[in-house]
Amino acid sequence: MRIAIVAPSPVPFCIGGAENLWWGLLEHINQQTPHQAELIKLPSPERNFWELIDSYKNFAQLDLNHFDLVISGKYPAWMIQHPNHICYMLHRLRGLYDTYHFTGCPETYNSNNQEITALQQLMRGNQGNRKALQEFFARLEQLRFSKKLPEDALQFPGSLIREIVHFLDGVGLAPSAIKKYAAIADNVAKRQNYFPIDSAVEVIYPPSHIKFFIRGNNDYLFTVGRLDNAKRISLLIQAMKYVKANIQLKIAGTGPDADDLKKLAGEDERIIFLGFVNDQEITSFYADALAVPYVPYDEDYGLVTIEAMMSGKPVLTTTDAGGPNEFVINGETGYSVPPDPQALAERIDYLYEHRDEAQQMGLTGRKLVAGINWENAVARLLGKSTPSTSIPEIKKRQKITVALTFPVFPPRGGGQSRVFHLYRHLASHFDIEIVSFTNPDQEVFRGEIAPNLYETRIPKSKQHQEQEWLIEKKVGVPITDVVMPELYSLTPAYMEALKTSVESSDFVVASHPYLLPAIQAVSNKPIWYEAHNFEFELKKSVLPNNPVGRDLLAATRKVEEECCLVSQLIMVCSSDDATTLHKNYHINLNKIIEVPNGVDLETVSYFELEKRHLKKKELGLDANFTALFLGSWHSPNLEAVRHIFKIAAKLPDVNFLVIGSVGLALRDQERPVNVGLMGAVDEATKDTAFAVADVALNTVTFGSGTNLKMLEYFAAGIPVISTPVGARGLGIEDSKHCIVIEVEKFAEAIAHLRDEELATKRTRIETAQRYVQEKFDWQAIAKNFIQDINYNFFDLTNK
Repeated sequence: MRIAIVAPSPVPFCIGGAENLWWGLLEHINQQTPHQAELIKLPSPERNFWELIDSYKNFAQLDLNHFDLVISGKYPAWMIQHPNHICYMLHRLRGLYDTYHFTGCPETYNSNNQEITALQQLMRGNQGNRKALQEFFARLEQLRFSKKLPEDALQFPGSLIREIVHFLDGVGLAPSAIKKYAAIADNVAKRQNYFPIDSAVEVIYPPSHIKFFIRGNNDYLFTVGRLDNAKRISLLIQAMKYVKANIQLKIAGTGPDADDLKKLAGEDERIIFLGFVNDQEITSFYADALAVPYVPYDEDYGLVTIEAMMSGKPVLTTTDAGGPNEFVINGETGYSVPPDPQALAERIDYLYEHRDEAQQMGLTGRKLVAGINWENAVARLLGKSTPSTSIPEIKKRQKITVALTFPVFPPRGGGQSRVFHLYRHLASHFDIEIVSFTNPDQEVFRGEIAPNLYETRIPKSKQHQEQEWLIEKKVGVPITDVVMPELYSLTPAYMEALKTSVESSDFVVASHPYLLPAIQAVSNKPIWYEAHNFEFELKKSVLPNNPVGRDLLAATRKVEEECCLVSQLIMVCSSDDATTLHKNYHINLNKIIEVPNGVDLETVSYFELEKRHLKKKELGLDANFTALFLGSWHSPNLEAVRHIFKIAAKLPDVNFLVIGSVGLALRDQERPVNVGLMGAVDEATKDTAFAVADVALNTVTFGSGTNLKMLEYFAAGIPVISTPVGARGLGIEDSKHCIVIEVEKFAEAIAHLRDEELATKRTRIETAQRYVQEKFDWQAIAKNFIQDINYNFFDLTNK
């Protein structure tokens, strides 16, 4: 079916909730259904009487009969005439409907002007009659050029435009014109004069355009929205004057009332204005909030409520807030109180003093909104049966415990990213708990880092760390992982946490082999081995050839071999690794599943070459040529950066950026002046660096597995030069996806790429980006893994 989504394009243009809804609907239909959809928008100014009339007329004259179905949701787009028309209503022009009473104007226009009187008689005698539109618009054209109009006739908003818009909406939304009525919220469905009398209206809640929510700490209050009168941020600021708790209120957003709100906040240091924040930042702010206060006046729906609950946070709202009250259940998912500063303050103090209750409310809220997604919304909108959210004969979700030598969240390096994103997507099928080690100076952490994905993070004991340092001094390289088989028991808290977790688990994953002895000490549950690399070969290239180094290498081989032999299944990053493990440890190839490294396409921003140039110009970098390397503190990456130092010395007019913890390891090493070591950075900084890079490098010359950095480079649209080792296991073709060349020829290759024709470069970039989308999206990788284990190992769907 060919579907047209028809919507107004605001003038001046801005991106709001409506735009995100259309984009989300369009993407789901095109990507997840057999139908084809197109978003059709017309510029729709509404700054005065005649602009609004013209916008209605333009949609009334639009012919879209080459589509099988039309979906509209906002004025004046529903003026489109089509035999199969669904109205999925966001709202009418509220200033002429439910908030019109605030203007103080009469509901009907009274005048002795004969032209206006004739127009009013035409409207009143042709309610819902589309055949009257031709004469109606003709009479309006006469009015437009009339010199006898009363001064108040064109008042905006005003009585006459109110009558006109009500008439036009009555035509566009007449029962004879609409096959199905739906609304984004019950609050919209029940508003007076929004739908024809006695019409059936289905409430279909749309999801947020943000696809990924996490739960973190409970540190502050957070709210987000346009800083204008309707969102009533001033009410929250007034409430803070009565709040006794020392808790911050973080306010994200921009708008016309920003300066006035900052004056109202005065010198209260607890109130922080964040300004504009992007989606990734919003996700983080939600994650660490104690609660989300959201107090608009009569909001249509209120996606902030949904986003807060998806993040596992209680919502504090007001009884006149409209849509949010469809989800805020007092004492269960948050609180709804009168729109009074003191009433809000009292609940804020209560949530501050009762954090456990706040956390439980957040979990309840998340369960309440769990079914709000585009799959369900589109199925209901198109009249299909809603996908079942239950799985027959399952009494409980199965649980996996993952034992890990390093912390996972927030993911910075390649190993962290793999673990986080793989298990985040597997958590749609399993309950998953990661039990990880962290440094002794860190605190114990227990929390949900993504829906159904938990991390229990235990600091190494003082004795554990001291023993590790003693061994490290003898070998001169980091050995946190390889000494775990010997030292894990020196941190009893970790063993207790691991034991507690596996007691309720069905499977235990050794992510890397080094915690296999710890797993065997507390459990006899089935073990899965996640082999990130061929560890023996990797450590052989790192550890020194001295007695301690040789002992550690022998221990690595022993624990890796045992892990391969005792595991029920083995996950490898590439078919090459499967062959290597089979050849060295004589394991059965039938129990190996390839689970390749992937990329989280939701969080990587793609920059076309033209946009990349504009970004560089914006930052004053358009005269510079920048080469980028991304890597964690990992032996192959350390050697790779040393190669970059040599390359940089040959290309003094090229800037080299090294991002990631690998830079920390080499910060004291002498290097060319055109090499910058940025260290570990946040996602926003990383995005900026990716946006201004002219080429991304992978100078890795040894190791096993596959390189996540390659996939991130491709997904971001950066031209790539890689060694054969860096490109291994990914199916990458030289010249088609990137330039593959030995490290000794990198300087020459960079110089050549710098002068390469844009068309050639663009073709290679686009080919690589499509390849990543098709082959290496984490969601698809997780789905394929579940299918593989169901088909080849166990029927997990019926246990």
